[in-house]
Amino acid sequence: MAYLPTLGGGGPHEPWCASCKEPIKDGQGGVRIVFDNDPHGHRGLTGIYHAHCSRPFQSLAHALKLLSFRSF
Repeated sequence: MAYLPTLGGGGPHEPWCASCKEPIKDGQGGVRIVFDNDPHGHRGLTGIYHAHCSRPFQSLAHALKLLSFRSF
């Protein structure tokens, strides 16, 4: 697949937000979130997010981690 430059950055070696699919530019906060059920990111959950995009995913990852320790 060819690399197509986009306005505002987003080169082939720059991180892209797993939520909004926009490039994470220098100076923007990037947060890596790891889901236990998707450690390598093949399902599209684990990855790097913008700081403002990461908040709901951080809560979800935390809740799933807490639920995985409960025995029913």
